[in-house]
Amino acid sequence: MSKCLVTGTFDPPTRGHEALIEDALGAFEETAVAILVNPEKETMFSVEERLEMLKSAFGDKIEAFFYDGMAVDAAEKVGAALLVRGIRGAEDLAYEREMAAYNRAHGKETVFFFAEEDLADVNSTAAREAILRGENAEKYLSENVAALVARYGRKKNG
Repeated sequence: MSKCLVTGTFDPPTRGHEALIEDALGAFEETAVAILVNPEKETMFSVEERLEMLKSAFGDKIEAFFYDGMAVDAAEKVGAALLVRGIRGAEDLAYEREMAAYNRAHGKETVFFFAEEDLADVNSTAAREAILRGENAEKYLSENVAALVARYGRKKNG
């Protein structure tokens, strides 16, 4: 049985993340998604909110969870043979190649999917910036995720 693990901060999950997860769902029998917690990184959304956003986009098609360790350890925890990462451009490729070497040295291979051209500039940072400016973030977020972002924003701001 082939199972993969897609990892990221998902703060918030973007259309790019969703396309990557869809690619993984199409290529593997099972897809798990781990929100990796980086204590040095301040996030806009709580882990619970990010989990809810992923579930709103994929329902039971994925196993979503958070993990505060290394991706290779998260993969081992859920029995995933492979890690899946997305590549938007040359900068991503250089970084991800280094991470893949680390993963390989720790017993896990990494599979890459390349982003479609229209998603090459979609990232969580740009989505957060649009949200903070009060702009429409539909370029970055699916309808389900955008609705939750709006709900969380109202809850946090009164």
